[in-house]
Amino acid sequence: LASVFFSDEQQGIALLDISTGEFFCTEGNVEYLDKLLQSFKPAEILFPKTKKKLFTEQFGERYYTYGLDDWIYSGTYAQDVLLAHFQTLTLKGFGVEDLPLAIHAAGAILHYLKETEHHQLHHISSLQRMTRNDFLWMDRFTIQNLELLESGREHGHTLLRVLDNTVSPMGSRLMKRWLLFPLQDIRRIEERQSATEYLIRETDLRQQLIPLIRQMGDQERLVARIPQRKIAPRDVLQIAKGLQLVQELK
Repeated sequence: LASVFFSDEQQGIALLDISTGEFFCTEGNVEYLDKLLQSFKPAEILFPKTKKKLFTEQFGERYYTYGLDDWIYSGTYAQDVLLAHFQTLTLKGFGVEDLPLAIHAAGAILHYLKETEHHQLHHISSLQRMTRNDFLWMDRFTIQNLELLESGREHGHTLLRVLDNTVSPMGSRLMKRWLLFPLQDIRRIEERQSATEYLIRETDLRQQLIPLIRQMGDQERLVARIPQRKIAPRDVLQIAKGLQLVQELK
């Protein structure tokens, strides 16, 4: 789920995966937001209903959208919604206090979820700032031409298919995210390479870790079902098993 707030020069955007509780926000120009929307491919995008024409002009008609009343994005309402949800006095701890446009977008998302009977949102426990310079942002044409996720040829291979030897749904999602958002910081790139190299060299350790991770299941999505009250007894047992496996991993 995405939410966009328009201003004269900059726009604010928030993106939420309700199944895992991942909540991101940032600000930027139209080109930057367009690349984010193309990469994340939200199922639905919210915006002030009076900006429908502007949204269509800037982002086209390829998204499913829903317009909200302007007052939801105005004044301090959005910030108040976020503070009430996170039970904090400020948003300073999340590092987003200087992103007013993004705060408007993020608050509107939580308002919309509560209005549509999504009252159990306790698994959304933080709001993360996306920094433009941290990643290389690619538009959908670049992603398609590089065949990162999909191939235009019948029976064609993709980079994700070649690289994804992960053994859990969580690892598969992380691999996909790493492909779509390549790092630019050389220090962080080298840290990731060092960790990968270590696990390649330490064959015995790797062989011990793989079955533990494989048995875990999708802990991120299982845990998110608890506050939504959609969890089954079998899922609860799987979470318990996963927590025991985490202890073995440690």
